[in-house]
Amino acid sequence: MRRALSLQTLIALSIVGLMLILAGVLLWHGARGADRVLVSAVRDTGRQLALTTEERSRRLIDPARVVVRLLARDDLASDELLADRLEDLPLLAGALETHEVASAVFIGYANGDFLLLRPVDRVAEDRLPRLEGIARAHYLVQAVARDPRGQRYGEWRLYDEALELLGRRAMPDYDFDPRTRPWYRQAQSSVDEHLTSPYVFFTTREIGVTLSRRSADGRAVVGLDASLADLGAEIASLRLTPGTRLAVVSQRDRVLAHPEVQRLLVDTPAGPRLAQLRELEDPVLSRLDALGRQQEAVRFRVAGEAWFGMRLPFQAMGSTQAHLLLAVPEREMLAGTRRLLWQRSLVAGGLVLALLPLGIWVGHRLGEPLYSLAEQVRALAGFDFAGYRGTASPVREVQQLSQALEGMAGSIADFQRMTRTLSSEPRLETMLAGILDDLLRITDSRHGAIYLVDEVDASRFACVAEAGSGGDAALPGQLALTAVTDEGLATLSGQLEARGYLVQPLCNRSGHRLGLLLLALRGEPEAEDDRPWRRFVEELSGAAAVAIEMRRLLEGEKRLLDAIVELIAAATDAKSPHTGGHCSRVPQLAEMLLQGVARDRTGPFAAETVDEERRTAFHLAAWLHDCGKLTTPDEVMEKATKLETRYNRIHEIRTRFEVLWRDAEVLYWRGRAEGGETEVLAEARDRRQAELQAAWRLVAEVNLGGERLDEARARRLEEIAEWRWWRHFDDRLGVSEDEAKRLAREPEVALPAAEPLLADRPRHLIDWAVKPPPVAPEDPDNRWGFDMRPPEVAGHQGELYNLRVARGTLNDVERFRIQEHIVQTIIMLDSLPWPAHLRQVPAIAGNHHERVDGQGYPRRLVLAEASLEERIMAVADVFEALTAVDRPYKPGMTLSQSLSILASMVRDGHLDPVVFQLLLDSGVWRDYATRFLAAEQIDRVDIDALKVQAGLARPVS
Repeated sequence: MRRALSLQTLIALSIVGLMLILAGVLLWHGARGADRVLVSAVRDTGRQLALTTEERSRRLIDPARVVVRLLARDDLASDELLADRLEDLPLLAGALETHEVASAVFIGYANGDFLLLRPVDRVAEDRLPRLEGIARAHYLVQAVARDPRGQRYGEWRLYDEALELLGRRAMPDYDFDPRTRPWYRQAQSSVDEHLTSPYVFFTTREIGVTLSRRSADGRAVVGLDASLADLGAEIASLRLTPGTRLAVVSQRDRVLAHPEVQRLLVDTPAGPRLAQLRELEDPVLSRLDALGRQQEAVRFRVAGEAWFGMRLPFQAMGSTQAHLLLAVPEREMLAGTRRLLWQRSLVAGGLVLALLPLGIWVGHRLGEPLYSLAEQVRALAGFDFAGYRGTASPVREVQQLSQALEGMAGSIADFQRMTRTLSSEPRLETMLAGILDDLLRITDSRHGAIYLVDEVDASRFACVAEAGSGGDAALPGQLALTAVTDEGLATLSGQLEARGYLVQPLCNRSGHRLGLLLLALRGEPEAEDDRPWRRFVEELSGAAAVAIEMRRLLEGEKRLLDAIVELIAAATDAKSPHTGGHCSRVPQLAEMLLQGVARDRTGPFAAETVDEERRTAFHLAAWLHDCGKLTTPDEVMEKATKLETRYNRIHEIRTRFEVLWRDAEVLYWRGRAEGGETEVLAEARDRRQAELQAAWRLVAEVNLGGERLDEARARRLEEIAEWRWWRHFDDRLGVSEDEAKRLAREPEVALPAAEPLLADRPRHLIDWAVKPPPVAPEDPDNRWGFDMRPPEVAGHQGELYNLRVARGTLNDVERFRIQEHIVQTIIMLDSLPWPAHLRQVPAIAGNHHERVDGQGYPRRLVLAEASLEERIMAVADVFEALTAVDRPYKPGMTLSQSLSILASMVRDGHLDPVVFQLLLDSGVWRDYATRFLAAEQIDRVDIDALKVQAGLARPVS
């Protein structure tokens, strides 16, 4: 036996130990708090750095916008001769001088002419023309113009700081056409400035952007090259510690700025380009970028060293999306807190050593009375409730403990058996019978009964428990009040007390009467020595009433929860005839299968224990398995034809055919009016109208989606789509605000306009109301493990797009919206605060579209590794769908057909073979068919053949 410590020693050691723990906790908490403050500071500082970098990059561009706007309004853009344009060089030079990061200012003309002015010091020496006076040159002019004969020629000129010509040189190879450049084309297509993405300037090898704007008369485009060379030097000054790593990268991981500017360029045979982040050969920044997290501090390790980093998005140069990568070494960031922690540890250790004698003395003072109390409590533990005598102590809390123990000793023996019964028995009737037995023993009463109030009629009470011997006069099975008032209860109590019974109402905490406790009196009703007994029974009845109320509440809440769940399932079924009674039949079929598992004693489920908690979780999950269908758009759920949205748009197409039919008639009569031959015109009209009839029949047949669309009919559809009809009315009038926004994506055309007979237009794309559901694996909001690809739009109503659907009526977007119901089911159920024994409800309800081979949706789970309940739900969902007769889009299959399809799905890795065998061997298929299938669906089923088909058995030779 291990040697025990004395109480005095234990208290002393406890006090000292608690001091050590307290010191350690305070130190640890202080260090953690300091670390969190520093990490928070790094996070806040990083965000501020991103804002600062964004602001500095914006300051590089905003002045350039003003310069470009002014130049676009100047007459320089309208000059046709190079000589006239050169007279405006002071204006261009002024633009360069006002913007320190400007690399060049230039103008591209609509006829292909070009004029550029740039400082000489920004041009590499080997790229300058060999002219006299180059040492004094301040500006370089690069021009492409036309001579009097209209021939293009290139020319470079050097000017000094006062814009005096130093030299000129013809450049026959300089045949630059600005009209081919993106900055020119994009500026011509817009009335505002256009800013390019960062790139490497060919002439100066600087990194920068080009800002361009169309001139006021539209005959030229004015541009300015802005260098970003200073941005790298500026972010170098933003380092938090000496070892801080910083870089600005674009969306495609091109490095826009870095403290070491020379590393930003990569020479290639096609010329210099911006370096990729990986080409910096910086493992820290590469690792941070690979983590992919944005706007949050992350901790990672590189080569054994810990780093804190952030990836912060911002708008660079006003519109370009970029990221600031910031990484700080942990050892540098937390160096101060580590030194502070060591100093505090030394102080805490000294303080603990100094307080050790005090702890020993306090332990000794407290130990003696506690030791005495321990001896007496040990007597109580041996059921010697009369042996407690208390103890004196200078500590008030010890005195209070002594008094409390003294009162407790008298109460333990009486309540010991009662509390065990109240706390351990879950069934109400059994608990009441046990309480009554205990009461009779505790109160020394010979007979008693418990009556509970009728939940419908509060004046009536039914006997639910009776114990002891009532003698000659037995208690009735029911009691009734003359009135549901205190007077009525007093009348009934008087009648029963006259028969020798105490009547104690059982009331809950709100004072509502739950029942009556009847105990046979031990003496005269008004005997003085009976009053403590009555008070004891009254106090004890309160605990019994609370236990009764709790169990009734639990049962009532369970019934309410079941009713709400079934209400949701009924609402889902009622929402669309396409679901029929699916949400109410699948749970019943699934629970029949689970009952088959519970009955299995020798098969594969012999070891499975299906207890009440497991049944409850499965019941709720089965009834909620398709609750996400409440979010599926009606027009998708009810889509019966390819062109159907909230109505069948085939009528719009038919109207266009009617227009073309009348156009054929009009052509016929117009030809007659113009003197054409009647027979020729009639033949052309009839041929055209016959072609229209055949084309209309094809479009109508394809719209039904009954047969697979072959290549020949698909090509014919595309030919028909190119037919033109004339529209004379404005299609932007009388539309909703949402439709008007979609129409605004398309340019307005002058009326009348020829339009294709079938078209896929931008207006047909329906945007997500907020954003797509988080189902992509890389989506940071996807915390459920979904593995799907959401479409870019919430709906695609393109006419040709929908008609080209190969099979059925749903396009890819709508098919995702249908499959999305299970995503919404999981999200909805996962958001509920399920208690511990119901935590598996979202998984059981949400995984019935997964497959045994892991090729299902929405999470591509391997259903073979899932729980039994999940596998049962998958089989039940498919079997009910195959046999359902209340779906408007399909007839219900026979039993043999449905089970044959299930067998094929088992063989192909869709469904669990063990559960399918349970369905066959348990006869659940037959019981379900008897309850829910029409008589004509119930045909002969060959179980052995189905097992062979599913691969569960070998064929009999």
